[in-house]
Amino acid sequence: MSKDQKAVKRPHSALEEQFEFPPVPKWRNGSSQKVIGSELIATEASNIVGEPTSPKCMEFILRSEDVMSFGPNSRFKVKGKFQVKRSATGVWENCVPGDGENVVIVPNWWEMLIKDFEIWHGNTKIASSDEGRFVMQYLNTFRYHFMNSEQKKILCPEAVHPGNGVPSEVGKWSFDISSEWRKYANLLFAINKSVEFTWTPFDAQPFFQFCNYLQDNNVQKILPMPLLDKLLIRVNFIDNMSNIFLVKTFPPQQETPEFRFQIQDFKIVTERLRLNKAFQASLLKTPKTWSYPGLSRFIQSELIPNDSTMYKCTIQKIAMPEGLVIFCLPKDVITGNYSYKNRANDLVFQKHNIEKLSFAYNNEVFYMTEPNLGTFRDPIIESKCFYDMLWNPPLGLKTNHSLITQDLVHDGFETTPYPMVYVNFTNFGSTSRTVPFLNNGSCLATDSDLEINFTFTTERSAKDVHYFICFYYTDTNLTLETKKKGEVNFTFPYMKKM
Repeated sequence: MSKDQKAVKRPHSALEEQFEFPPVPKWRNGSSQKVIGSELIATEASNIVGEPTSPKCMEFILRSEDVMSFGPNSRFKVKGKFQVKRSATGVWENCVPGDGENVVIVPNWWEMLIKDFEIWHGNTKIASSDEGRFVMQYLNTFRYHFMNSEQKKILCPEAVHPGNGVPSEVGKWSFDISSEWRKYANLLFAINKSVEFTWTPFDAQPFFQFCNYLQDNNVQKILPMPLLDKLLIRVNFIDNMSNIFLVKTFPPQQETPEFRFQIQDFKIVTERLRLNKAFQASLLKTPKTWSYPGLSRFIQSELIPNDSTMYKCTIQKIAMPEGLVIFCLPKDVITGNYSYKNRANDLVFQKHNIEKLSFAYNNEVFYMTEPNLGTFRDPIIESKCFYDMLWNPPLGLKTNHSLITQDLVHDGFETTPYPMVYVNFTNFGSTSRTVPFLNNGSCLATDSDLEINFTFTTERSAKDVHYFICFYYTDTNLTLETKKKGEVNFTFPYMKKM
């Protein structure tokens, strides 16, 4: 018998396993535990600008001598009521399920009420992304619909959660009695019930880590609060909260009702860990670098002239991204003047009319032949996009595979409420990048300009929209540096390159 054969241990048979016994549990040795308990702390707003039920801004301050855990127990709690005034001289009263036939609320309505969400550490804004105001909410609506069902359950546990109020098909978010909206409205306008849900803002460190909440890794990384200055969280709301409602058109002889959402309670719940004193002293005493995984998102807006046949844009001095998502929104979204009552259709993204794209990085082109990543309407590339949506989707999102079909990605998702172009710059099964045709990969070492050339269909560029290019990175997006005594600094690996 060879030496290798002797080293192979023969597996136990079921008959032999009755002689094997498990080790004695060690949970009674509590003095060696790192975590000896936790507390859930509810923090109310420290400052409110405007009426508390319809605020312009709410601020929260977090301080703690305990380490904070940012798992599922640390999130926002929202409570409020939808109300209707049925005539100009009437009074505000709570909505009832039947009101769903007179009003439609914008998908992902809670995030649509928010102008921007900020977290500050002292004088440093914790911002690993740069997407401007009013835009990311629409991309988040796409994410809520297509995300893996397990993540959806964790993020949106309540039936009334705004993430559950998003359309799946064109024409399904409407006044029609069988629409997805009417089913959701019955929950939202339940008699004598407030709307209550928890909310974890997408990609907002430290509340949301990794690309998929509690799925990429079941353990969110702690924040060493005793080492930090206070955290100021600021939520700025849109100027006119009635902009989220589309009210049915009534005959001239009838009065048109008004609708509003009133906030009854909005607070943060955080989990504070009680650590073994010796372990906490060691944890906080040792200078180190704390690296937090997450998604970095950047959005560049392009105002392409109406009826263009071609267009060229440049994203300056960036690290080669993992992918691009290109979509359109009405012009007045980016200015904050968009009102859902002025919608022209029931799409979340507007039609883009892009026929194909071509790319160059550091003045080097990616492809010499077609089909390629830019010819997304070609059946070969559509097939690739289909598999990318299954295994390497945009923004690192784990998708619900039951929703992903070949027809879904056809012609840039144009038969869905989310027409867009998705370009995946990573190689299958990794985050290694596709590089220009004549480059050996050395271009990835430095930041360079990414050039994108648009060619439009015979319909030409879409009218009265802004084109948005979202590029992203799915690795570390926040670093806390405590190596220098008395200095605690946050840095953002990709933000500094903008």
